[in-house]
Amino acid sequence: MLFKKFFVAVVMLFAALACMAESVEGLPFHIKKIGPDILRVWVGDYISSTAVTAMATEKGIVVIDSTDIPKLDQAFRKIFVKELGRSDFKFLINTHGHGDHTNGNGVYADCQIIAHETVPAMMEENFRNIARNLDWNKENNKQQNEIINSEKSSAEQKAIAKEQLILNTLFDEFLRSSPKPFLPTKTFKDKLILDCGNLSLELYQAGGTHTRSDIFILIPQKKILFTGDMMADKWLSETPGCLATFAIRSGSAEDYPVLVKNWQILIDRKNEISHYIPGHWNGELSYDGFRKRFEYLKTMLTDVETLAKAGTDMNLFMADYTLKNKFPQLVNSPGITDQGHRMSINHLYVIFSGKMSLSDAVQGLLQSENFAAEFDKLKYAVLSSKEKYFFNEAEINGLGYFSLQQLRQIDNAIKLFELNAELFPGSWNAYDSLAEAWLIKGDKQKAQTLYRKSVELNPANENGKKMLEQIEKE
Repeated sequence: MLFKKFFVAVVMLFAALACMAESVEGLPFHIKKIGPDILRVWVGDYISSTAVTAMATEKGIVVIDSTDIPKLDQAFRKIFVKELGRSDFKFLINTHGHGDHTNGNGVYADCQIIAHETVPAMMEENFRNIARNLDWNKENNKQQNEIINSEKSSAEQKAIAKEQLILNTLFDEFLRSSPKPFLPTKTFKDKLILDCGNLSLELYQAGGTHTRSDIFILIPQKKILFTGDMMADKWLSETPGCLATFAIRSGSAEDYPVLVKNWQILIDRKNEISHYIPGHWNGELSYDGFRKRFEYLKTMLTDVETLAKAGTDMNLFMADYTLKNKFPQLVNSPGITDQGHRMSINHLYVIFSGKMSLSDAVQGLLQSENFAAEFDKLKYAVLSSKEKYFFNEAEINGLGYFSLQQLRQIDNAIKLFELNAELFPGSWNAYDSLAEAWLIKGDKQKAQTLYRKSVELNPANENGKKMLEQIEKE
C-alpha cells in the first residue's frame, strides 16, 4: 500500500510539472526549435502573441524581441537558460518599436539592446499613453466577457476571449506598476552587422509599412530572415492581430528608397534564406509572399508618385486603381485588404503631392475630448482651401461609421457624414449614411428627408427605399 501511495504521488508530481511546463502565467505555452540552438517561444493557442526567439552564439545568447508583459519575458528567459544550457545573454534586438515587442526590454537590461534609431521615440510615446491603454483594456475586457457569456458565441470564440482576458489582466498589472521604458542602448539607421562569432546578424532598415522602425534581420549561416510584423501570407489562427493588414502607411520620403534598396538585397539573396519568420507565432511567410509584397510596394511607389506629379484627380484614380484591377494576384492574400490598399495610396499621395490628408487629420481628432470644436476648425480649413487637402468619400464614410459603431459617438459621426455630403453633394451613399446616423440619434423626420435625397440621387438605392417605408409606417 505504501509503495502504491508513493507511486501515485510520484505520478502526480510529474503530471504537475508537465502542466507547469505547458503554461506560463495561466496561458498555454509553446516552444519550437527552428534550428540548432535556436528557440522560438510564445503563449496562447488562439491570441496573436509575440513570438520571442533566442539563439546561442559564440559571443553569447541573442534574443529577438521582448513582449508587452515583462512577466512573460521573465518566464521566457528562464526557459531559454534551461533549454540552451547557458545564461550568458549578450544582445536583445527589437524588430520595431511597438510595445508588444519592447515593453519587456527591462528583463534584458544586462544586455546591449539594439534597434532602429526611430525606436526610442516610439517607446517613449507608448509610455505616455498608459492612461489611454488602461481605458482600452477596460473596454476590451467588457467585450471579452460579453463573448464568454453569450450563447451565440462559438466554443472557439469563447476560448479566444478567455485567453485575451488573461493577457489583458497581466497587461493591466504591468501598466499600473508605474513602468518606465528600457530604451535601446545601440541604434542604427540603414544597416548594421552584428558579429557574434560563429554567426553574423545583418540588420536592415525596413520602415515604411508597419512602422517607420521596422527592420529585417538576416542570419545567412542559418538561412533565416526575421521580418517582424510587416507581413505574412498564411495565418495559423482566426486572430491575426498585427499581421492583419499589410499597408504602406508609416514612412517618410527618405525611408522608401532605403526600404526598396534593402528589400531588393534580400530578394537577390533568396538562395541564402530558407525560413521567413514573422514576429507573431500565428503567421507564416514564404519567399513568394515576400516577393509579391515587394513588387506591390515598388509598383505603388512609382504609380502614386506619377499620379501626384500629373495632378490627376485622386478619387478617379482610386476608383480605377483597385486591388482587383491592378493587383489580382494579391486579392484574398492574408493581410491584403481594400482598406489597407486605400491607406497605402493615401499615405504615398501625401508624401508625393505635399497635400494634407483629411482622413489622417480626422483620425488624429477621433479620440480627442474636444472633438466638436477641433473638427469645426478643420472643416472650415478644408472647405476654405480644398486645394491644400485631398479626401476620399469612402475613407470619410468609413471614419463616420467607426465613430458611430465602434466609438459610439453619434454626434461626431453626424459631423463626419455631413462633411462628406458637403464634399460630395452628388453622392447618394453620403446622404444614406447621414440619414442612418440621424435615425439612430432619434430624429426620424431628418432621417426621412435625407433618405429621400439619397433615393433621388440613386433610384436603385434599395436600402433607402426600405428605410423610408419603415419610417412612414412608424
